[in-house]
Amino acid sequence: MISCRQALAFVLLTSSLTAEVAKVHPAQAMGLLKTQCLGCHNAEKKKGGLSLETRELALKGGENGAALNAGDADHSALINALNDPGDAHMPPKKQMPEKQVNLLKAWVNAGAPWDDAALKKFGELTPVDKLVTLPAGHTPAGAMALRGDGKLLAVGHGNRVLIRDVAAKDSPIVATLEGHKDVVQSLAWNADGSLLAAGGYRTVRVWKVPEPAKAGTTKQVWEQAHTLAEPLEGRVTGLVFLPDNGTLILADGATSLKGVLHRWKLGEPKPSQTVEAHADNVLSLALSRDGKQIATGGADNLAKVWDAATLKEIAKIEGHVGHIVALGFSTDGKWLATGSADKDLKVWDIASKEMIMLLGDKTSPVNALLWSPDSTSLTYFNDNGSVHGVTELKAHDGVRLAFTSGTDKRIGTLEAVPNAVVMTADGKNVFAATDAGDVFHIDEKQKITRLNGPAAAPATPNPKALSFTQDILPVLSKAGCNLGSCHAKSSGQAGFKLSIFAFDPKGDYMELVKDSRGRRVFPALPEDSLLLQKSVVRVQHEGGQRFEADSESAKTIAEWIRQGMPYETPGQPALTGIEVVPTEKTYRKNEAGVLKVTAKYSNGTTRDVTGLTDYISSEKSIAAVDEDGHMKTTNESGETVIVARYMGQVAISRVAVPADKLLPPASYAKLTVRNEIDKLVYARLQKLGHLPSDTCTDAEFLRRSTLDAIGMLPTVAEARAFALNNDPKKYEKWVDALLQRPEWADHWAIKWGDLIRPNPSRVGVKPVYLLDQWIRQSFRENKPWDRFVRELITAQGNTHQDGPVAIWRDKRDPVDAATFVGQIFLGVRLECAKCHHHPTEKWDLTDYYQMAAFFTQMKRKGQGISAPISGEPEQMWFAPGNAGIEHPVTKAKLKPRPPADKEITIAETQDPRSVLADWMTNPHNPYFAPAIVNRVWSSFMGRGIVDPVDDFRASNPPTNAPLLDWLAQDFVKHGYDLKHLMRALMLSQTYRLSSLPNETNLADLKNYSRSYRRRLPAETLLDAVCEVTEVQETFSGMPAEALAKQTWNHKLESQFMDAFGRPNASSECPCERDAKPSVVQALHLMNSTKLQEMLISSKGRVTRLAKSDLKPEQIMEELYLACYSRLPTAEEAAIVGKALDVGVANRQAAIEDVLWSLLNSAEFVFNH
Repeated sequence: MISCRQALAFVLLTSSLTAEVAKVHPAQAMGLLKTQCLGCHNAEKKKGGLSLETRELALKGGENGAALNAGDADHSALINALNDPGDAHMPPKKQMPEKQVNLLKAWVNAGAPWDDAALKKFGELTPVDKLVTLPAGHTPAGAMALRGDGKLLAVGHGNRVLIRDVAAKDSPIVATLEGHKDVVQSLAWNADGSLLAAGGYRTVRVWKVPEPAKAGTTKQVWEQAHTLAEPLEGRVTGLVFLPDNGTLILADGATSLKGVLHRWKLGEPKPSQTVEAHADNVLSLALSRDGKQIATGGADNLAKVWDAATLKEIAKIEGHVGHIVALGFSTDGKWLATGSADKDLKVWDIASKEMIMLLGDKTSPVNALLWSPDSTSLTYFNDNGSVHGVTELKAHDGVRLAFTSGTDKRIGTLEAVPNAVVMTADGKNVFAATDAGDVFHIDEKQKITRLNGPAAAPATPNPKALSFTQDILPVLSKAGCNLGSCHAKSSGQAGFKLSIFAFDPKGDYMELVKDSRGRRVFPALPEDSLLLQKSVVRVQHEGGQRFEADSESAKTIAEWIRQGMPYETPGQPALTGIEVVPTEKTYRKNEAGVLKVTAKYSNGTTRDVTGLTDYISSEKSIAAVDEDGHMKTTNESGETVIVARYMGQVAISRVAVPADKLLPPASYAKLTVRNEIDKLVYARLQKLGHLPSDTCTDAEFLRRSTLDAIGMLPTVAEARAFALNNDPKKYEKWVDALLQRPEWADHWAIKWGDLIRPNPSRVGVKPVYLLDQWIRQSFRENKPWDRFVRELITAQGNTHQDGPVAIWRDKRDPVDAATFVGQIFLGVRLECAKCHHHPTEKWDLTDYYQMAAFFTQMKRKGQGISAPISGEPEQMWFAPGNAGIEHPVTKAKLKPRPPADKEITIAETQDPRSVLADWMTNPHNPYFAPAIVNRVWSSFMGRGIVDPVDDFRASNPPTNAPLLDWLAQDFVKHGYDLKHLMRALMLSQTYRLSSLPNETNLADLKNYSRSYRRRLPAETLLDAVCEVTEVQETFSGMPAEALAKQTWNHKLESQFMDAFGRPNASSECPCERDAKPSVVQALHLMNSTKLQEMLISSKGRVTRLAKSDLKPEQIMEELYLACYSRLPTAEEAAIVGKALDVGVANRQAAIEDVLWSLLNSAEFVFNH
């Protein structure tokens, strides 16, 4: 029964919940749906089959059922998607804040009341009188029109129209027409040349041309005859007069983004006809020569042809994947040429709607085009300023495979983006207007001349000037606009493409400010710029709301547009790095903290960029960080790194969360210390509150060290002898003996063969064999590591004589060579910067290609890459010259330069690879020695101090930097001697720790408080099976006694080694092996016919033991010593002894079963 107190509490609780629900106004929920959901789930895109445009559609749901369960938020798919903790959460860009989710939950619980008006209400139309003065110097020539008689040229110049008399010498300006506040977007003359129309924001102004008597004077008076306004909603992006001289067809770029066509007869107050022509703005408009057809190109990537008299759609042209910004009819009106932001220039047959020609140089978006009067040639203009002529045009005949046609010739280059072009009726003169406000004349000899224009307005210094690179790109990056999931996709998003991580700022600036007629910025009304309207969801945006309308980000962008969108400010300093505070700190569990990030510039100034920085926690289970740099530790102890990234610069804050109770210093003072390694490891463990595990047994050390050093198991005799050896120096003597064993060279040659061995199918079998033999001989000699790498990098000669040359037969491309050398020998993944800024490191394209430039002077003679055993050799040598490589974006020639280092001078007679080797092997090189000691440490300890071992970067710091530094310095001090390094590792107490955890280090997986178990490599495991069974595996083309570790080609068949992760050299790059166990491996050991044959072999250990006079306990001891290097425990002895205590007839089967069980155990398969 419920007590009165419980009943009262229940009433109060439900009343509180009801009150909370009552506070939710439907308009608030509609606002969230609009800004966060409607961009994807509208009637047009309907992602997942779901539209949220009406309550009925939301209740109906999509592919996954109803989105809303009115009255029950906990069982509503919409709310569940918002709360998804994984990557499947909605919105996909960024998880919605808890406060907003709770608001929607309360709204759903209240029955999901709907407010259509609030949902559909976006931005209000801004009156023309609210436009502001254009920024000083912002005078783009956005439109141009040539009168029919070829004498007067009208050019938009900012918000004015300049009239030029192109029939006179030097084409002087004879009139200036004013009235528009926004940039003039379109111009058109009527057929008899008596009227000129100019389109701007929500206005078309029509001027009457002065009488001929006044023409040619320097001060003509042009009378404004008409003004067209209501119901225009946006920029008038296109204008044409119909042949009747008094009717206009105009394209209205409304804020709703719909592309609208109006037919408007002059003298009438309203359009006589309005047609929704495109799903997005109309960007280009053309009239056929006979005035009977109109063509439109849209930001929806479509071109359409319309009947001029009725505005009835005649044809819809599909085939571009970018905005269509240029189009034009052939003289007879049968063909339509279209130029697009996708860099294609295409010609279509209007009747069939089929493409008949594919033209253009495809280097840049096609911004404008012109047909010759006889339609036998085309002139087109790219937005990089290049001008091309295509002659000898020929339509596709339906038989030829290719659509390409004509002869493309580059005429010249304009100095800015061409926005509008016209041609005289005879085709002898072309005029082009650019976004810089200039007009160029191209005569019949294709000579390009700039026409004199108005003097530029003097620049006014602005101490608060903003720039695109320093102020706007950080805002866009922080908002996620240039992520690979958004506008940095390979094809962009919704016609807008940015470079990923802002690696191409100039390209991004062009895309944002210049592309598609500058549609994304609105200097006369910055807050109405499409860039901002999308970001704050004043119009639908698939990416949802990126920031609030009153946020600093929105204000910064608006002010930058108001200032004229400068790319950089005069004397702007370069960003040199960032600093995050604190750089390292120890926190308690569940403690909050705040990071501060400061940008540093070349002039010594700094700037707080905390709010514009991206943050990532490498271990969210230890500490989480939000987008503002507020971090909080969890209830787990351990370490993590908070990576701060700002405009390609990276800094880290190390977070340590020790155990609840730190151990007293005395606990560490009594620990065994055998060398400097132990001191450095213990110092780290003490900081985290971990105690190292106990010392491993002699048997564990013997087995561990033998497998690690030479890839073999200790023999039974060696295991017995080591167990009985009481010499206090037995560990040192054993390690020294291992390092002198011949198997050492083969074992380590296999490891390095994995990393550098090329694919024999590409370079030939003989070169790969010679390389393998060179590697093995180098290890037999214990060749110093610096010499080994130098010989490899600078190799030249004959691929059938000189082993190391095989590398360069495979890595023929300099960029592949740079990737290879950086990753294998420097531990740096430079290839992540091949196409864009490295996402979590300071490397960029310039760093990558400067590294590649070291390999540009290699010359080759011979057959080239071949797949044959008998393939012909290839000769490779250094050719003197000026080494360099072209930057893929800027096209500048880059000279060789090491990563993160100063420029170097290389003589033309000097092999750049030799210079690179000098830099790499310099004792002070910050990458070379740490990279190799880290790889070796990982092989012995189960995890690299930097892990993965080939991923050194600021955002992946070493777990114990002092340890890595000491190892590298000691390695260099001792002449890059690998054996010295390995001896130091194996003789440390750290190496001798047990793999069994204690109470303090159970969760430690990276500080070496215990030995980390690791599966044996494929070759080592196969050799171990052969040792234990005493049956040798045979390999095709190899001596009968060859070990698995002596195989040199992945094509030497072995199902066993393939199952256990032997890398395939045909993959790029094989590099690191996957050490994780798999079901395939378990099944192979359990069911392998090869293993069964080895167990039952008449020449094997099982048969020998079965026929021997040994007692069951003696057989058991030998099997355990052979497999585990130890004797069985009492419990094991009881179980196994019973299994072996059988009659003579069953003895062999019993031994087979026992050995099969031991071989299938984790203790055998793993080194521990």
